[in-house]
Amino acid sequence: MKVFRVPARDAAAEAQFRAECQAVGRLDDNLHVIRVYDAGVLADGRPYLVTELCDSSLQQLVVRRGGALLEPESAELGYRVASALLGAHSAQVIHGDVTPQNVLIRSSGAPVLADFGLAVLRDHRGNTATGFNPAYAAPETLLPEGRIDERTDVYGLGATLYAMVTGRAPFGTRWGESEAERIRRVLDEPVSWPPGVAVSDRFHALVSAMLAKDPAERPALGAAADELARLREEPPQADAPPPDAADTEPTAEPGVVAGEAPATAEPERPHRRPVAVAAVVGLVIVVLVGAVVAAAGSGTTVGAAAGPSGPPAVTLAPPEPAGALATRLSWSGTPGLSYTLVVTRQGAGPRDESVGSSTSRTVATEPTVGYCL
Repeated sequence: MKVFRVPARDAAAEAQFRAECQAVGRLDDNLHVIRVYDAGVLADGRPYLVTELCDSSLQQLVVRRGGALLEPESAELGYRVASALLGAHSAQVIHGDVTPQNVLIRSSGAPVLADFGLAVLRDHRGNTATGFNPAYAAPETLLPEGRIDERTDVYGLGATLYAMVTGRAPFGTRWGESEAERIRRVLDEPVSWPPGVAVSDRFHALVSAMLAKDPAERPALGAAADELARLREEPPQADAPPPDAADTEPTAEPGVVAGEAPATAEPERPHRRPVAVAAVVGLVIVVLVGAVVAAAGSGTTVGAAAGPSGPPAVTLAPPEPAGALATRLSWSGTPGLSYTLVVTRQGAGPRDESVGSSTSRTVATEPTVGYCL
């Protein structure tokens, strides 16, 4: 639950906020966009949002890992964020402020993109953009006219990928540097890579192109997503040295202390190439018009209490991998049924999601973790 400090100053600003929240609501079917449950304006004029609760952020994940992620995992996470942005752009929504702090991590380990339209008023007509963090902001957002478009999101994704593999922002604060001096660097200086960053030439070239000063020189978002999809399948480099700690600038972001791990940080596990949903299917649970029906395994037909036209039946298809961090579920049933999907991650409580009359759903799942679906 988020309440903003700055109130909507007039009816036009309030209407813009509501319109943007409605636009984000159209993205509910996108697996990697945060779910917005409610939005509005309080009596004192302050806007508020109610969204799903996520466990942590990408920024915290990088800190827990000691300052950097390996290339295959970074490409996997980047591809998921790119897919969220592609869905947003198709719905005429520009994010404009993609940073590691705005990529949240569900309990399943799946990333979701949050904070659409919360820092500035933004749409395809190019509204004035203010309030960006220069550490990750595209150069065009810091100009007086502040115009943004899809290419701004390409830069933000590139800056986030850079932070994943280097452990620092492209333009972090330097000691004694003023904000005006840092903005000048963002506008004029190319992004420099610290020594010892273990990434392939292809990954380096892609991220460098995404961070081009001129928006026209950046790759299209779809092309960047396709390249990330290919890079995530590359085997990790053997004996790749980590970034040199002496060359890593500390992040100066609020609420994050470099080297400090949360109390709930998970133990380090050896890096491995993501595998498609290991040990996922233990049980499939479907709620049908008030009756709970459980079917072990898959490809099973189950029934519930008889209705006016006879006993309803549901046939569950075998779950299918949908990439390394998701599983596709599908089923068929007697016409007129309404469904609720219940997902229980190993070691966590159940979470239910109403899917109405839909007969398929993609859910976020983490490799090597068991689930009841």
